[in-house]
Amino acid sequence: MGGMGEFTMDISVNGLEDPVWEDKVRQVTLLFLDQYKVKINTKRFSPVLQIRFDILDSRVNPVSAYNIEISVMDFYVPHNEYTENFQKKEMVKSFKSGKIYERQILGQVSSDMLREDMEKKLMLLLDGFVDQWFRDNPIRQF
Repeated sequence: MGGMGEFTMDISVNGLEDPVWEDKVRQVTLLFLDQYKVKINTKRFSPVLQIRFDILDSRVNPVSAYNIEISVMDFYVPHNEYTENFQKKEMVKSFKSGKIYERQILGQVSSDMLREDMEKKLMLLLDGFVDQWFRDNPIRQF
């Protein structure tokens, strides 16, 4: 993630129909990233910070399960295409998109503690993301 100063953000919640909680997650994420000066610009096209929640909320069973994934998608040029075009002194025209960062957490928790537990795990994932971002961009710490 070296050299990346701004991201656009996409949050997806599957399996839980609660728009208020989804807005809360968005606001908490923005506040968390803002305190570390990681900028989110909705007008940017790329790179994209994606946060996905896949939830199996079981009101019948006492346990619910979830998967939370945080990833960064960006465009890149494969090394072999870059070197071939560099030798020919041609401009690279075909970019590919791919994940340049990804972490995920799988969890199970009682149904009444589901949202609370997912929020805690989201904070762990965001903390890991910011830590990696600072390792890739050490000047941004100052």
